[in-house]
Amino acid sequence: MKILHTSDLQLDAPFAFLGDGGQRHRVQILETFDAILKLAEGESYDLLLISGDLFNTNRPQQSTVERVANRLGKLSIPVCILPGNHDSYDSKSIYRRTIFPPNVTIFTDQLKVMRFPDLDLAVYGNAIARKDGEDKPLEGISASEPVRWHVAMAHGNMVTGLVKNPDRPITDLEIASCGMDYVALGDWHGYGNYSQGKVQAFYSGSPEPMAFDQTESGYVVSVIFGDEQVEVDRIRVGKIHAVQPEVEVSGQSQAEIIDLIGEYASPETMLDVSLRGLNTLGNVLAPLIIEETLAPGTYAIRVRDQTHPELDMISPADFPEEHVIGKFVEILMDQIAEAQDEHERTKIEQALQLGIALLQGKGVI
Repeated sequence: MKILHTSDLQLDAPFAFLGDGGQRHRVQILETFDAILKLAEGESYDLLLISGDLFNTNRPQQSTVERVANRLGKLSIPVCILPGNHDSYDSKSIYRRTIFPPNVTIFTDQLKVMRFPDLDLAVYGNAIARKDGEDKPLEGISASEPVRWHVAMAHGNMVTGLVKNPDRPITDLEIASCGMDYVALGDWHGYGNYSQGKVQAFYSGSPEPMAFDQTESGYVVSVIFGDEQVEVDRIRVGKIHAVQPEVEVSGQSQAEIIDLIGEYASPETMLDVSLRGLNTLGNVLAPLIIEETLAPGTYAIRVRDQTHPELDMISPADFPEEHVIGKFVEILMDQIAEAQDEHERTKIEQALQLGIALLQGKGVI
């Protein structure tokens, strides 16, 4: 038996961070959704699970809802949809207003388990009741049905060392003790393995990146139930690759830096570039100009200047105090030494870099 697991498509999300490219990304995700359905049908999967946030809100465009319902209805296999925090099962839920085809099961506040006798399988799930509610996704879920295979859908956040008190918490203990053969996790946008003991538990992640930093997005999870074990694998379905290169600027001009970044660029790459290292004093980098230069060859690009000026290279002979530029350097170096935190220090360093360039008569944008 084979199950295909996806989540967090967030159809009709605005993607404001992409500017004019937001509409293009909305269309891309719809096309990737179609690719997931084609994969489910073409590779003879027995069941499709969507573990939350199929829609970005409970007010998606009607055309999007109709397209989704139509596509799902054409599948020859059953589909289970769990409302997430974006498309929660509240009083105004899209799932209350829409009639989905007969092969689609929506997990509501009344429906906790759905049996599929032909598959000897039961699927369990707690719908997220409110966007900002206190839901516990695996609360009360245990292998209670008289079937061979037990699968849960859960939309929430793993309680880890980094995230100790998250909304919609899911703990290692809950996974380990639920008695499931597989837990289809949703809410996190990157693929991840959170299995405990014999219980396989995975985030599929979003099929396309929802932000610049989501380098582990772009996958669905394939689950094969065998006589002895459950085999889990990820399959790439996303067209867009999120890449986060760190570019060393030391000794490089802006033109050379553009060439370095260009090596990562492609029409299917969402680039999140960090400029790192020590920058020559007075050499002002212009992230917006770099973005505009490389934008035609990328899907989307963001450039962040996280460099520091080479303060150790400052020589009093280069900036004598009797000159305006020398006095400027002296004042700002004192301020850098007295900075209260890294944020304040970075702002003053940027002011020093920009001020020296201007006082040297350089054209600065």
